[in-house]
Amino acid sequence: MGDKVVNSRKYELIAPDGGWGYMICIAAVINLTTITAFLTCFGMLYKTLFIELKMDSTSVTLLNGIGAFFVAISGIFTAPFLKFLSIRQLGIITAAAFNTGTFMVVFVKSKIIFFISIGFLQSCGNGVLYNLSCTALNNYFVKKRLLAVSIVHTIVGLAALFSPQFIKWSMEIYGFRGTLLLVSAISLQSIVGTALMQPVEWHMKKVEVPEDKENESKLLLRPEENPRTCNEDTNMIKSAEDAKNFNKAENVKGQEPSSFINTIISSILDVSIFKNFVLSNACVGMAFVIFAEFTFTTLLPQALYAIGLNDDDVAWALSMYASGDVATRFLFIFISNWLFKFGSHETYVIGLVLTFISRIGMLWSDNKLVIIVFITVMGVSRCFILTLIQVVVADAVEPEKFSCAIGLLFLLFGFFNIVVGPIIGAIRDLTDSYSTAFYILTSCIGVVIIFWTIELIYKKNKHKRQPKEHVSKV
Repeated sequence: MGDKVVNSRKYELIAPDGGWGYMICIAAVINLTTITAFLTCFGMLYKTLFIELKMDSTSVTLLNGIGAFFVAISGIFTAPFLKFLSIRQLGIITAAAFNTGTFMVVFVKSKIIFFISIGFLQSCGNGVLYNLSCTALNNYFVKKRLLAVSIVHTIVGLAALFSPQFIKWSMEIYGFRGTLLLVSAISLQSIVGTALMQPVEWHMKKVEVPEDKENESKLLLRPEENPRTCNEDTNMIKSAEDAKNFNKAENVKGQEPSSFINTIISSILDVSIFKNFVLSNACVGMAFVIFAEFTFTTLLPQALYAIGLNDDDVAWALSMYASGDVATRFLFIFISNWLFKFGSHETYVIGLVLTFISRIGMLWSDNKLVIIVFITVMGVSRCFILTLIQVVVADAVEPEKFSCAIGLLFLLFGFFNIVVGPIIGAIRDLTDSYSTAFYILTSCIGVVIIFWTIELIYKKNKHKRQPKEHVSKV
């Protein structure tokens, strides 16, 4: 009798929300630090190389566009690659590509090699490593997701906080090429980070399903349904689907070229998320905001030099920019529960409003101290824009579609960079004004704020417009 009781118990596998998940946090810190810590120093780090290669703002934004394009392509292919490779194998391969590109920059003497090393190799590794790190965190943490993401991004932000001063010190001691060599050595740690990643299936927790939860799921069935009927229907449906898929596989050779291409595309992209995700602000709006943020960050050091700030002033401004970012990430750790209840999308819109206000304030001021204050506030808004990416996406799609959704997000990000980025750079060169380019980027964020606010209001009031359904008595 006891054996029957034991056998009748039902269990389910849930995310560990800890355990090896803490090692995944360490892996994510290592990976995200190596690929993002020096982004705010891009202008400082490659300023000498830009001069040597005679690259103007149009060339720099084109480089960013090409890089973003390959980040997007590699990100969208992450999910299909994971069908053939483990998360660790794929991570190590892409970490090797990323580090090859970083090391090649040390010896760059031409634009072509520079574009290949930064725009192709580094960017491909960047896209996959970011996707894998976000996917691993998303898989290992559910209830504590925002807390884990906040801790990881806080530590990553601390690295970005000290990176401008580190680059300034290294340039003075070791010169331009020596600094690039040091950055290359730091980037090698991404191999260690990817080696720590393990499939979440190895560490899932087995918990017993409470009897009241099982009874509740049974009550959700229609009166004419019963578990046996449901199982039989499910088996019939699965058999029909298997037969259908088998017939499709057998007929692939006889398909027309357009049908064959559609089959390939559907195997790479999960078309089921196009309607609800791609057409939402969580995808289009956020991709445009990330593009505007990275373009602004790339041009910011040159803009500060243009208004008369020296190396010390620029390094200090970038450090304060990172300080605002880190302080907010640290705050997120303590208010993660409240933010979870408030909503990730609503929190993201608040960050966008802060971004808009701080950039307008910087553009309207001529005082160096006031400019640095607004740059610090921009660091606060940067935390909202970058830290909440994976949380906003995770709240918008099902867990099994997360990798594909992140890939689609960065595919749009790459599209905006390759199409809009060079236009922004050309406008900057034609007008000889960084302010004009910054006004355009800030206006884009303002448009996203308006549309996202409308979407949130619509969703909040949607249930009020729907007729109430009467619960049938059992």
